[in-house]
Amino acid sequence: MKTKRFHILLLLILLVSFSCKRESGKPEQSNLQKKTLVEIYQVTSSGMITSIDITGTIQANIVTDVKSPADGIIERLMARENQYVQKDKLIAEINPTDRVSLISSGIERVEELTQKVKTADQLSDDYQTYLSELENAKSELAYAQNMYKTIPVVCPMNGMITKRWLDKGSQVSAKEIIITITDMTSLVIKAEVNEKYFEALKQGMKIPVVLNAYPNDSITGVISLVYPQVDPVSRTVQFDMRILNFSKPLLPGMMASIQIPISVIDDALSVPEYAVLTSPDNSNFVFMVDADSIAHRQIIQTGITSGNTIQIISGLKRDDKIVVSGHEMLKDGAMVLIAGKAKGVKE
Repeated sequence: MKTKRFHILLLLILLVSFSCKRESGKPEQSNLQKKTLVEIYQVTSSGMITSIDITGTIQANIVTDVKSPADGIIERLMARENQYVQKDKLIAEINPTDRVSLISSGIERVEELTQKVKTADQLSDDYQTYLSELENAKSELAYAQNMYKTIPVVCPMNGMITKRWLDKGSQVSAKEIIITITDMTSLVIKAEVNEKYFEALKQGMKIPVVLNAYPNDSITGVISLVYPQVDPVSRTVQFDMRILNFSKPLLPGMMASIQIPISVIDDALSVPEYAVLTSPDNSNFVFMVDADSIAHRQIIQTGITSGNTIQIISGLKRDDKIVVSGHEMLKDGAMVLIAGKAKGVKE
């Protein structure tokens, strides 16, 4: 009898103990299920820049084509590509067509009479005639050679020959290009932008540049000239840029990538772009976390974008904390569990 009552009492104790454990553990498990694990970002203010990317080409502002002064043959040509030439120095000689024709005829006449003299009987009248004519032909040839000279071509400027169009012995026409000379000290980047960005072009403004030939070099350019007209067809404005303090070789035709800042804000509230969500009515919003770790849906107005950061015009203030990770399934008023330290906080 005593054993039976003991068993009943033990069973009651076990039931009460199990019931208490379930009662005490239920709220804790329920609270954990309601919290969403998130990462947060503290709203900061900083300078923001929006830029456009354009391409330009290195070209020389001072280039000249050296042309032939007359029809003829290039008798001498004393310059090749990649060679520096000096102003007022002789770089070519043109044998004009009239001189070539006259001397060629004279040489043929001398050779013809020389042959006749060699084959004629020295005691005949023809021999004396040929001999006399030969002397006259030689005199006329010498006169032509002395009277009609080759035409010198003088270098018009200091620079490098960047293109040689013809070679020695080539037939050339008057005003035909022989060589192109480039003043390598006048190299600039030439580029253009749509006229709506005209106000962003300021003479003297320094801009980062990347040259395709030197992709790993940090290069700075300065706007040296903004052309005072808009192309009526392309609606673009052209400008020149000089490259500053760069010692590596620059060649005409090299391509450059340029970032033109079109909007600059010195002190803008900003958040990561991926923190901003869009509602079905196209409103932008974020989830802001209060001191009690509750997330609230906050409508915002955004401004410019710089990299992966977006400007906040209204809806947030400095030091507000917003959700940047884990907000995909988050609802307004939900409790959150914050993982780690808020991003954006400056040490």
